[in-house]
Amino acid sequence: MRALFYILIIFFVVHLFIVLGINQIPIFQLDFPFKSIVEVYEPKILSPLAGFDGAHYIMIAKFGYQQYQEAFFPLYPVLVNLLPIFNPLVSGLLISWLSLIAGSYFFYRITNLILKRKNDYWSLIFLLSFPSAFFFITVYSESLFLATASLALFFIFKRNFKPAALFCILASLTKLQGFFLIIPFLFSVFEAKKGNKLFNILIALSPILGLAAYSIFLFFRTGDPLYFYHSQEAFGANRISTGFVFLPQVFFRYLKILITADLNFQYWIAFLELSVFLIVFAVLLWVLYLNFKKKDFSFEFSLNLYSLAALMLPTLTGTLSSIPRYSLIAYGFFIALSKIRNVSLKILIGLIFSILHLVLFFYFIKGYFVS
Repeated sequence: MRALFYILIIFFVVHLFIVLGINQIPIFQLDFPFKSIVEVYEPKILSPLAGFDGAHYIMIAKFGYQQYQEAFFPLYPVLVNLLPIFNPLVSGLLISWLSLIAGSYFFYRITNLILKRKNDYWSLIFLLSFPSAFFFITVYSESLFLATASLALFFIFKRNFKPAALFCILASLTKLQGFFLIIPFLFSVFEAKKGNKLFNILIALSPILGLAAYSIFLFFRTGDPLYFYHSQEAFGANRISTGFVFLPQVFFRYLKILITADLNFQYWIAFLELSVFLIVFAVLLWVLYLNFKKKDFSFEFSLNLYSLAALMLPTLTGTLSSIPRYSLIAYGFFIALSKIRNVSLKILIGLIFSILHLVLFFYFIKGYFVS
């Protein structure tokens, strides 16, 4: 457990050191949308950690939902609003940082249970070094989802279904992808030999409740229970919110971008989005193939299915925008990497992740949209 403490200390110190030295980063400073709203809060030096979606979360916490902001699920801004002793910037960072600590601990616990190992930190190292993992310390809901989803998976694995149901509800109130926790939950319920089967099946449907609660709220607010999806077009990136776009068409769009677009910053972000998606997608397909080949339909198999579903969901809007960030919840991917036997290869992957991570973080705090 001491290693977990050191990993988290290094993670926090490195990122905060970079933020404090933001003026020394030789990248032109841009103004992200609603920057003026974020910068009214102290300490102003930390305001770059509330860029883009972070500004929306602060606005929701402070003023309630405004037009199109229903795309952001409610639990994170509600918690920010429930800490009135601090301003929204500090409250958001505090929630994210505490959630990261709790989420890292239970992610470590669940990965060791799945791998049947003790003191194996590779899955966590790959997660925290991943190119977009800096979002865990920002005013984004990534850390809160890590905490709620990891706790849900931990209790599902332990077949302690009542607390698992609670955290599934919280996860689905944090992100739409929390709904897919129903996959490992149902797998575990059907494998369980003890308890009331019908009751356990009903409680395994708990991920629906968080989504249903938010949809009911949206129905009374906007008349559209699916407005969290139908408002996606307002956030650009050629998102479609009136239907679905299937993966081959998304690939065609990105191929066209890479062939015809100018070699500017947005070009390389598009290249990153496609590359990250293809790598994570391929690894998940490979481990699922191995699961089927070995007829291994264990908890890990259900987690891989969840990971694939969570990764695929955002592509239905017709874009891979923010896929590097959405990949953080594809937990099966990080567990698969931890199974690599060659330690040198693991270190190399970790170094590549870390370099990309730092570069993207530099650009993010300088006001560039990276995911």
